[in-house]
Amino acid sequence: MKKKLLSFCFVICLLIISGCSKKEVKDDRPVVYTSFYPIHELVSQVAGDTVEIKSFMPLDKDPHFWEPSPKNMRELANADLLIVNGANMEKWIDQVSENLPDLDVLVLSESVNLITYKGAAAMGDFQYMGHAQMQAGQEYRIEFGHTHENNMRVAFFKKGNETNAELIKKGKKIMEQKGEIVHQRSQINIEDSKVYTIEMGHESGLVTYKLPTDGDWVFVSDRISENILSYDLLNSNNEKINEEVVLAGSSSSLDKITYDPHSWMSVVNAKKYLNAIFDKLSEKYPENQRLYKKNKLKSIDALTDLEFEFKEKFKNKKNDHFLTAHNAYGYIARDFDLVQFALSDLVSSESPSLKTIRTAINFANTYGIDTIFYEYGGDSKSAKSLAEEIHGKAEGLVSMEFASNIENMENKDYVSLMRMNLEKIYEAVK
Repeated sequence: MKKKLLSFCFVICLLIISGCSKKEVKDDRPVVYTSFYPIHELVSQVAGDTVEIKSFMPLDKDPHFWEPSPKNMRELANADLLIVNGANMEKWIDQVSENLPDLDVLVLSESVNLITYKGAAAMGDFQYMGHAQMQAGQEYRIEFGHTHENNMRVAFFKKGNETNAELIKKGKKIMEQKGEIVHQRSQINIEDSKVYTIEMGHESGLVTYKLPTDGDWVFVSDRISENILSYDLLNSNNEKINEEVVLAGSSSSLDKITYDPHSWMSVVNAKKYLNAIFDKLSEKYPENQRLYKKNKLKSIDALTDLEFEFKEKFKNKKNDHFLTAHNAYGYIARDFDLVQFALSDLVSSESPSLKTIRTAINFANTYGIDTIFYEYGGDSKSAKSLAEEIHGKAEGLVSMEFASNIENMENKDYVSLMRMNLEKIYEAVK
């Protein structure tokens, strides 16, 4: 009986010791947090199992809108490193900087050339002001380049002896008006200090205007001429007006350059991301540098092969344009000399307006487009409706913003997803 009791106690002790030892086993690897799916995927490719990689935000949430909780911030405080996309994609990054100023943060978009734009200035603001001597009765022109923007607000006012600072102040006051709607190919009989809202189409266009009196006239616009909406002021001989520029940029010190945040959607950028990840991990954990280099080169080689393959394919494309429901593929367009037209803005949850849909139908008919792309795994209703209008089809592309959209796919690594995107776009434009 004693022997049985001793044996039983011995077994119990072993179980207790075993349980305690399991609890004491810790993962001593450094903790690296990433922001959302494509960043998590690229970091994993380089780091392997040398670090514990965690996602700061739930991978099924919209990275455009997700905000961290106090619990999230407490967990992040234990991280060795946070790796984010940047380019205004993670709206919460300022909170992290304020609350965890000592946390090491790698911003991948700082290593690439971003697509930037300004868009329209706010009411009571403008981006361009210039003045020139002009004559009453002559027909002047504003010519517009190809654009997908909806409108541009302009005004003219007579210049006296004001300083530039006084002109800017006056211009800001004038630009508080919403403006009279003016259609393309119209003529404006200018009224001093009145705002005109010139509607745009997706094609190049123009409006003509006449001034009421001779003199030095100031032109002010809520947009500076740039790729997103280019324009020229021409005289009656179709020559550029020689304006003296008062301001070219912004009348507000609060304005910021806006970035297309989908910078990971580029095989060119992804290679630079991998290099930046390699540099940072090697700096922090030099004992693993050889492994990081091996992993990085393997991924970069795969991306280079993909890039070369599709650069060759797109050389013989019949069409340069493709149509999407989500404005997430501008970097693919830049990589392969294509033009993306998006039904919505840069946030995938926005629905396109009726005017945008009408413009898209015209766009599709003009360029012979028969495929509308939507976010794979997301809402395809608008794309399918538009596809019916143009007697075409709707196909899904993957922006990788939502892991939930691709969780049922067999191959979810970055290269496989980018290959799928490129193959579908190529089929639409070849």
